[in-house]
Amino acid sequence: MHNLKYLTLALLLATLAISPAFAKSGQYGKACENGEQQATRLEHLKERLDLTAQQETEIKEILAASKERNEALREEKRTTRKELQEISRAETLDESRLRELVRKQSDQRADMMIAKHATRARINQVLSPEQQEQHEAFRQQRQGHRGAARNRQGQQ
Repeated sequence: MHNLKYLTLALLLATLAISPAFAKSGQYGKACENGEQQATRLEHLKERLDLTAQQETEIKEILAASKERNEALREEKRTTRKELQEISRAETLDESRLRELVRKQSDQRADMMIAKHATRARINQVLSPEQQEQHEAFRQQRQGHRGAARNRQGQQ
């Protein structure tokens, strides 16, 4: 029974360690990591929402601040993932450290989701009510496409 517990934890760690290698990055499935992706996102918003020059400037600033915050969060996640990988390779399992890192990873994931929501809320403050509706419809459409792509990927 004790060995089964360690085996389960080892499998969990292995899954956590290798899953990023199989993740597919899509145009919208990934946070803006470089200036090109940020510019693309801004262009899409500009085209779909008919942004004014002032709105474009404000959204550009919001996306730049978001990019900085997201880069820091991603770096924290990478560090935690590396530590998890090291623990999974150790001869003896440090269960308390493993639990601490898994909790930390969960908190980091929540931080990323909160940051994403905050960025969307800040962008919405710049938009008119009509643009907000269009933005939400566009966002829902993207989520639907991502969900469908995940389902197709899971069936393969």
